[in-house]
Amino acid sequence: MIFKDKRSWTVIFAAIVVMLVTSVVFAANRDFNKAETIRIGSLGPVQLVPGIGIHNAARMAIEEINAAGGIHGKKIELFIGDTEGKPEKGITALKKLVLEDKVDVLVGCFSSGVALALQPYLPRYKIVHIATGTASITLTNNVKKNYKKYKYFFRNMINSDIRQQKWAAKFVKEFVNGKLGFTKIAILAENTKWVQNYAPNLRKDLEDAGLKVVFYEMFDIDIKDFSPTFVKIKSAGAQWIAQIVSHAASIPLTKAWYDTKPAPMGLCNVAAMDSKFWEMTGGKCLGEITYNFIARAPLTDKTIPMWDKYVKKFGTNPVYTTGFTYDTIYMLTEVIKQKKSLKSEDIISGLENISYKGVLHPQIGFDKKTHDLLEGRYVMPMVQWQEGGRQVVIWPDQFKTGDYVVPF
Repeated sequence: MIFKDKRSWTVIFAAIVVMLVTSVVFAANRDFNKAETIRIGSLGPVQLVPGIGIHNAARMAIEEINAAGGIHGKKIELFIGDTEGKPEKGITALKKLVLEDKVDVLVGCFSSGVALALQPYLPRYKIVHIATGTASITLTNNVKKNYKKYKYFFRNMINSDIRQQKWAAKFVKEFVNGKLGFTKIAILAENTKWVQNYAPNLRKDLEDAGLKVVFYEMFDIDIKDFSPTFVKIKSAGAQWIAQIVSHAASIPLTKAWYDTKPAPMGLCNVAAMDSKFWEMTGGKCLGEITYNFIARAPLTDKTIPMWDKYVKKFGTNPVYTTGFTYDTIYMLTEVIKQKKSLKSEDIISGLENISYKGVLHPQIGFDKKTHDLLEGRYVMPMVQWQEGGRQVVIWPDQFKTGDYVVPF
């Protein structure tokens, strides 16, 4: 049929646009009864440790759930989206998962910068995303400020600006000062989005507690030579170095610390959470301490069995994103099973009211206004690298698997 009337073409074009938009909007809101499988998209950089931890955890949890019968007899399918740790690549990965793979829900994502780039796309596609590797409080503040728009975003992870920072201050005050007696602290932090408030607030908390911050620096993540920095820290008389690092500088920073031996170092080094960090640094992480969000310790009665199975399956230890992602897959399974629905509104409602016993905490749940992890529903064990590449929990006492060893 040939239309010569421009109005007719306009009407047809508008109808096609509406049809396409409608198909996109409801791609993530399928009818549960008609769905043959449940589709979950996992976001994360496949070449970086946190992303590998996300994808491995999702894969293992889904295999377990499918082996147990799936969700009301329906199997779960996993689709991987490689963000490469970059915002623009993250957007491409999200679009592919939603528009081509037609996933029902998204999990994962490492890097707050990537998550912030993805967040506006969630209401566009009406798809729920539970982040398991991003710490910026801006993400959940967006939910609080504009719930209607950003209600699709949840975080099963500990935010950096308040909770990680407060836990870090607690460790320094109770362990470094209270147990070891140190009063002179150096803060060495990377200059990235997730640390922008963390580092200065940590400094304030420590100084308010009567400790002296004798050295404070936020360094560019492209720096590779930290020897001059550690010489300055030693000259400043620091008794303890509180490192806050998650990116490429982790290995050169640790090696320079070991070679320079300025003072014991312990707070947060994301790469040092990985069991392969011992090999990566040639054993020069000996004595370094970092908090982790999972450890081979009795955080719950599920933790050690999950840890051992993960190690056997993948040949490496779980990292901080692993536990959050593993628990998230099970929480989603519980919600979808209970609701018998893949509608985003039902998933949101279920997550807002869930209390789940996972591998990280016996009562995981979300704040209904911010969709952040509820206060107190987490722990952050401090883990020290010791002889032979062992990772030993040294604090808090209820999760200790060994004693602190002076590094040098």
